[in-house]
Amino acid sequence: MNKLGRKLFISISVAVLFIFVMFVLLANLFMPKYYIYKTKEQLREAVNTISGLSEAKWTDGIPLLEQQYRVTIVYDDLLKGENDLNESLKQQLATKRVTLNKFWITDESLQKVKAGARVNKIYDQGKLKSSFYASFIPKGETIVLIGLSMAYISDTVRMINEFILILALCSMLIIVSVVWILSYRMTKPLKELGQVAKDISELRFRKARVDTRDEIEELAESINVMSDKLSAAHADLSRKNVSLKRFMSDMTHELKTPVSLIQAYAEGIQDGLDDGSYAATILRQNENMARLIDEFLNFAKIERDELELKYVAVKDLFQECAKKFGIELESRHLQLVIRDELPGNPVIEADRDKIQMVFHNLLGNAVKYAAGERIDVVFAKQDAEIVLHMSNRLSREIVDASRLWEPFFVVESSRHKEESGTGLGLAIVKTVLERQGFRCHAETKDQTIHFYIYFKEKSPRSA
Repeated sequence: MNKLGRKLFISISVAVLFIFVMFVLLANLFMPKYYIYKTKEQLREAVNTISGLSEAKWTDGIPLLEQQYRVTIVYDDLLKGENDLNESLKQQLATKRVTLNKFWITDESLQKVKAGARVNKIYDQGKLKSSFYASFIPKGETIVLIGLSMAYISDTVRMINEFILILALCSMLIIVSVVWILSYRMTKPLKELGQVAKDISELRFRKARVDTRDEIEELAESINVMSDKLSAAHADLSRKNVSLKRFMSDMTHELKTPVSLIQAYAEGIQDGLDDGSYAATILRQNENMARLIDEFLNFAKIERDELELKYVAVKDLFQECAKKFGIELESRHLQLVIRDELPGNPVIEADRDKIQMVFHNLLGNAVKYAAGERIDVVFAKQDAEIVLHMSNRLSREIVDASRLWEPFFVVESSRHKEESGTGLGLAIVKTVLERQGFRCHAETKDQTIHFYIYFKEKSPRSA
């Protein structure tokens, strides 16, 4: 058994043992007094009842009173002599199966009864190990004895304690067995959860198998959910770290090439070898470096910039961005086909400059990787959202389109200058949209890439 199980087992066992010990001590201390108190109270009730009955009819109720209060009632003439009265009462008691070794009412007690007082006596019966508790009261010209036998309470208490001890031993055996089983059943799932938590801390993600149908099972389910999320987050972080390392390697290569060229052509100018094209080459390489650095800085600060929300006519803004790609579309023999299924000119509440960046990156991505002759764009309505659907054919199949939104991921792993970029364009798109409460989705079908952007229409009026 584990530490918690042993602790639980010992605690419950000690508590049960303490209860039994306290019960025995209290029984020895208070039971004799309680027994005498209850006996006196029982006898007093019988005396009060007899005192309240009429002198003419009280004798008729003696059998019922004896049964009700579990006492013995005898009576005789109060005017008899002391010896005759004692002998008569003793014989009546014997007739009712109350045999006494010691019984005597003194003259002093008789005088008190004749005066109307109640006299209580306890007659110790010696070897019979009992006492006879009697009350003498006057009833007209009659003396009435109401009494009951009391066993020696010490012997009774001793027998009770012996019985409690036997009961305690049996109970302890049962309780020890039950507590052992319950402790094992209760702590086994906790031990399992502890091992699972330890494995998770060591990045070995697994699930706990607990079926207790209580709060422990709820805790296990929470740990399982946590394990799944941590596993997914760890896998995602590992993937991003690989992408980041690859990106840093490629970025270093991208920057090293123009830096080397700039250095070589600058030395050529210094040595008088310039044929008139060196300066132009240096400027072109400097522009490439500036473009790479700007894109990297844009992605780094995109989440820190404050949003300037305004009402934006989404179709007009897209048309404005599309015009800037006219020359590139023409040079690549591409046709941008826009189909408008939206009534009017709906608006959204967004940061105009950042939404413009989204459209620019989407169009730039489509122009760069389009393998067919056209890029299709559709504006439509889906429930309460405006949907922008852009699609174009690719020269290769993308296995997992969801990775396109990851920073530093590029379709062309070789990063050919004409076919590849930094891999930050679509990551910027996703970040910008999510910050403004919009959704995006990508999927591939029949070697065609489909991008879906979902905007929440802010107002039904047209811009």
